[in-house]
Amino acid sequence: MDLLHNPLFLLLAVILSGHLLGKVRILSFSLGSSGIVFTGLLAGFAGFTLPGVLQSLGLILFIYSVGQQAGPGFVHSMKRGGLSLSLGAMAMIAVGLITALGCKAWFGFSKEITAGLFAGALTSTPGLAVAVEMARDSAAPAAYGVAYTFGVVGVVLVVKLLPRLMRTNIAQEEEKLEQELSALHPQVEFTHFKVTNPNLCTGPLAEMLPERMAEVTITRVLREGGCAPELATAETVLGMGDTIRAVGTHEALHTAEVIIGPMVEADLTFNSVLVKKEILLSRAAVAGKTLRALNLSHVYGVQVSRITRNGFDCPAGANVRLRQGDVLHVVGTPEALENVKKLMGDDVRALFATSVMVLLAGLFCGLAFGAVPLYFPGLGIFTLGSTGGVLLAGLVFGAVRQIGPMITELPSTSNALIRDLGLGLFLAVVGTAAGGSFLPTLQEYGLPLFLAGALMTLAPMIAGVPLCTRVLRIPFLRMLGVITGGMTSTPGLAAAASLSETPYAATAYASVYPVALVGMIMSAKIIMMVG
Repeated sequence: MDLLHNPLFLLLAVILSGHLLGKVRILSFSLGSSGIVFTGLLAGFAGFTLPGVLQSLGLILFIYSVGQQAGPGFVHSMKRGGLSLSLGAMAMIAVGLITALGCKAWFGFSKEITAGLFAGALTSTPGLAVAVEMARDSAAPAAYGVAYTFGVVGVVLVVKLLPRLMRTNIAQEEEKLEQELSALHPQVEFTHFKVTNPNLCTGPLAEMLPERMAEVTITRVLREGGCAPELATAETVLGMGDTIRAVGTHEALHTAEVIIGPMVEADLTFNSVLVKKEILLSRAAVAGKTLRALNLSHVYGVQVSRITRNGFDCPAGANVRLRQGDVLHVVGTPEALENVKKLMGDDVRALFATSVMVLLAGLFCGLAFGAVPLYFPGLGIFTLGSTGGVLLAGLVFGAVRQIGPMITELPSTSNALIRDLGLGLFLAVVGTAAGGSFLPTLQEYGLPLFLAGALMTLAPMIAGVPLCTRVLRIPFLRMLGVITGGMTSTPGLAAAASLSETPYAATAYASVYPVALVGMIMSAKIIMMVG
């Protein structure tokens, strides 16, 4: 069929048929987006090929989106659990190296074939580059081609089967990690106090409240003997016996009780003049500014009681830096709220808009950094490569969120589109390339080559799963990120993402990827030097 020789038509055919295959369920098991690999293998076996540049484009798009997704939580993850995640990845690479050296001795492989098998089994292109550079032999790429096939498919199958083999309930694992995040971001609540501290009644709230009440926001005041509450602003002066509503975390409110006065039961419902509204921050120009800088209480006469971010409520402190997608809970007159709404945007459609220049700038910076020569003791000079550089750029752009006037963080909806598009391109080309070279290479080097590669793929994961879960006590979803990151397996990460839409696996993957990259380069050099 001549149409299949059109690269664009073939690409779309492989991706679409792969998605259809991925939707097929057998005993609750499905391949998901990884089904594209299998349709690509069939197309490659039939003699069809796709341009390699599409693979590179798809890979950097997918990896950049992973960095964007993981960036906001990457630094925090490294502080809290980064060491255990890195230890898990390094242990996996060590097991892979030992397995490779064992297969070399058992099967009598040359060091070039062994290095190629190791790089392919752990899907490490930098590892293959080291082997080729040191050996200048075609045996390493050939072995890489054989092992890479199972390296891609094997990790995907293991990730897909792990929940069933370990009898893990994904929903329960998500809930556990959400509880962990809830502990880090305590739920915001409100209560009422009777003002009994005369020191608070000598001036405006902005001057009277101490620093330790920074996480508490006073939103409403019912005057002593009054019938209707009024909106509290920075210029409000409290009176003895007034009843106020304060918003903050449970711990912060108990601290406020010592400063303000006792908690009381009260009904401070606004009359028809003041209303409460949830306003979505969609304007990129406002994102990155603090509530203090916006000065909404003075400029617009409204009060922000709390902010909802990524499903969590957080206090509306003066130094809170706003992010695109935040939901502000604002109290004020209808006219004032309309003005704030215009300032914030309150447009869901804006969250789907992507600045092409920001995306291209991130990819450009990533590719440039990936080409910078780096020196590491024992390794000499090496580069992170396009994948490592783009991942780093995605992490940085996602974490800093804004550089000057430019918003570097992609909206979550746009990022998901880029991730799926990049993944489809990458998997389609990988599948067709592996399908075309699989049988010839296997016939040339024999079945032991494939078995050794499969063993090198499975051994690190077989050792890594119990090590991560039982010894290092890494939660299941993060463990998936460690396993796929330790194997530098992009399709494996995609399989993990299909099990849970939460970013825990992606964050762990991004945390261990740099460690895994350096570890595989070192391991490939060791194999070449031992031979």
